[in-house]
Amino acid sequence: MEIDTLEGIQLGGIKQWIRVRGTAASNPVLLLMQQGPGLPMINEARRLEHLLGLEEAFTVVYWDQRGTGLSAPSLRKDSNRFEISVARMVDDTVALLELLRDRFGGKTFVAGFSFGATFAAYAAARRPELVAALVAAGMDIDTPAAESSAYAFALGAARRHGNRRATRQLEAIGPPPHTTVKQFTTRARWVANYGGVATNANLNGLLRALFVSLVRSPDYSAADAIRTVGGMRASQAALLPQLATTDLVRTVPRLDVPIVMAQGRLDQVAPGEAAQRFHDSLTAPSKQLVWFESSAHMPHLEEPAKFRDLLMNVTASQIASR
Repeated sequence: MEIDTLEGIQLGGIKQWIRVRGTAASNPVLLLMQQGPGLPMINEARRLEHLLGLEEAFTVVYWDQRGTGLSAPSLRKDSNRFEISVARMVDDTVALLELLRDRFGGKTFVAGFSFGATFAAYAAARRPELVAALVAAGMDIDTPAAESSAYAFALGAARRHGNRRATRQLEAIGPPPHTTVKQFTTRARWVANYGGVATNANLNGLLRALFVSLVRSPDYSAADAIRTVGGMRASQAALLPQLATTDLVRTVPRLDVPIVMAQGRLDQVAPGEAAQRFHDSLTAPSKQLVWFESSAHMPHLEEPAKFRDLLMNVTASQIASR
């Protein structure tokens, strides 16, 4: 690696952390924005390098956003708390894109996952001159519709399988909106356990992979791993009520940047119907909806070769059009 640095930077009045990696400083910059709410990204550097090999073609920026991972609040009781909100997340994204422009020159390619893609879309809509192209994987587009679909999927699967525990828990939280951490976690557990998040892992498997990545990462201490877990809960508690009314079809009718949507056909978190509606209604310089037939909510992990090819093609087409 010509570039391989872990850096604390000031965004939105607080220190946030990025890891910047790449084999050549002349490569285009790619910012990765994590799933959420509350999941970190820097811990994924090794796995994503292994699966996608992005560092060969990009200067890759892994970012632990406000409230997540290394950027989570301190464990000390006397430490200053900071605001976690959708507005702050978008402001931070714009600020980081400005920093990357000033440091590397030119626009940044952005790949966002789940609500990371949603925040990226908000930032791109506000400051299109900072973004070369947006690749959105499993983007959260219509939260009310997605929650209703996910709940119906989980409850229907539980009843078909005769899973009384799952049925009891899901009936106890009732239909959406699910704006508390307990409601969200309960629904997410059973959606994941029936293959709606990843086709090859249940919730325990996904959490185990998260914890293993934190422990194995050279960037996280034991205290950082604990802070990461606390940050997940704090971020969910703060953001879930605000994200409950998300509707990009209504609020983002136009993007002045090219967008490619990577959509898992089996996604039960951000269902394909909403992705199709957003794609069809959006005005953009170029737009593409790419279906990942064997994936649920994480096509970049379930079909990594196809996702890497998609990223490479987007980049090549944008560079060629300059």
